[in-house]
Amino acid sequence: MPIEAWLCSAVFDLVPGQEEPARRLVATGLAAVPVAVVLGLADYADLDRRQRRVGVAHAAANAVATTLFAVSYLARREGRLTRGKLPGAAGLAVASAAGALGGHLSYAQGAGAYRWQELADPAELAGADPAAPRDPA
Repeated sequence: MPIEAWLCSAVFDLVPGQEEPARRLVATGLAAVPVAVVLGLADYADLDRRQRRVGVAHAAANAVATTLFAVSYLARREGRLTRGKLPGAAGLAVASAAGALGGHLSYAQGAGAYRWQELADPAELAGADPAAPRDPA
């Protein structure tokens, strides 16, 4: 997943002389984006309306993070390290927010949960209040 590579690039940015591994990790994260997009779109098809709103915000934040890391990569490739680190740091902050949205989507809203289990009553997951946190137990 892109965020893991980008997080590692930020760690390498903190270590003097590790510019090349940081640049490669930014590139690795960018290379993983298309796969993440395809998987996200596949998951999106199974979301309800409420989950889709969060999914759109998650995707938009990831698009912004990807753009910032693309700018970071281009600057790093040209040897402009400071100009590469700044958008990378901003991209990591945005990717972290996107990750929090994805976590909310999965854990609080139950997206993807019990996908392969048959439920006797689909309301088991929604409960009386669809906005309330899920309790699958």
